[in-house]
Amino acid sequence: MPKTPALALLLVATVAAAAETKTAEQQFKNIQVFKGVPAAQIDATMDVMAGALGVGCEHCHVKADKPGVPWPMEKDDKQAKRTARKMVTMMEKINHDFFGGEQAVTCATCHNGRAEPRTIPPLEHVAGKEEEEGERKVPQVTVQQLLAKWVQASGGSAWDKLKTRVSKETVEFAGRGMPPMQAETVMAAPDRWHATLNMQHGTFEQGWDGKNGWRKFGGHAMPLESVAEAQREAQFAPPKTLAKLLTGLKVVADQPLGKGTAHVLEGRQGELRVRLWLDAQTGLLSRITIRQPTPAGDLPQQLDYEDYRAVDGVKLPFVVKGNKGGETWTDTYTEIKHNQKIDETQFAPPKAEAPPQDPKLK
Repeated sequence: MPKTPALALLLVATVAAAAETKTAEQQFKNIQVFKGVPAAQIDATMDVMAGALGVGCEHCHVKADKPGVPWPMEKDDKQAKRTARKMVTMMEKINHDFFGGEQAVTCATCHNGRAEPRTIPPLEHVAGKEEEEGERKVPQVTVQQLLAKWVQASGGSAWDKLKTRVSKETVEFAGRGMPPMQAETVMAAPDRWHATLNMQHGTFEQGWDGKNGWRKFGGHAMPLESVAEAQREAQFAPPKTLAKLLTGLKVVADQPLGKGTAHVLEGRQGELRVRLWLDAQTGLLSRITIRQPTPAGDLPQQLDYEDYRAVDGVKLPFVVKGNKGGETWTDTYTEIKHNQKIDETQFAPPKAEAPPQDPKLK
């Protein structure tokens, strides 16, 4: 299932008409500090700010009066939103005046997951020194060796016998008071994908037809939030094809993971920095971490893959836990079937809707 934060799913109608070529002020109302930023980056930027403060959209924005109705995001009723603009302006000035324009200071620098920044150091960190990520030992294995081990550990040649996959799952978002939601994912080798999430106020869908991605909510088509995410989700056999999406792939470190160790590979997917954590013992993918640059700082995302089971000769995770912008969720797969007959048309982008006709022209 596509990993879109729960609250964002409830608000997708707000950005339903967004185009990647538009700037924020061209697409949205009352944009003041993010003028010139591509409209497609606003969702991720909001995720960064929410995660940095440990809050939800309602901290700054006014909710809609009725469920399923777009929020009036342009309103300035809340002091928190007006303060946020001042903070973004201050952050940009600090980076410009003291760091040559580099994004050295972000919302997370001071807030660190709290709505109000601490004014005194935390006692538990005063006497200690956190270990730097770069201090980890680089393993004496190559990228090719690790990828080959992943393919063999997950099923080897059994992947070639599989052409389609239909999965049913339960999606639970933490801390939002939302009931578990049912989802279905349909895939076709090598990289076609259609995911459906049944929500309280409508159905959310995303797809990738091998070249183009799309999404829609309540039957209304809208642009894809992240092409890179859709490409990753669409990989039918990740051990064989996921690494091909990344450039400059290299082994960067051995990192502790749970009770064991993971070999960590790092590469770039466009502007994203992507890391693949391969279990040193089993060879299977245990984690993916992603860092996406935004005007408010990097947006981190983490996906953990657990409970691997054999299905038709290949090993697949039956539990996927995610965190993005402070939003956490768990996907639990209840059924996975291969080589099922599927409707091939479901992967294609929905047809563009005709704009409403001006009654004066009738």
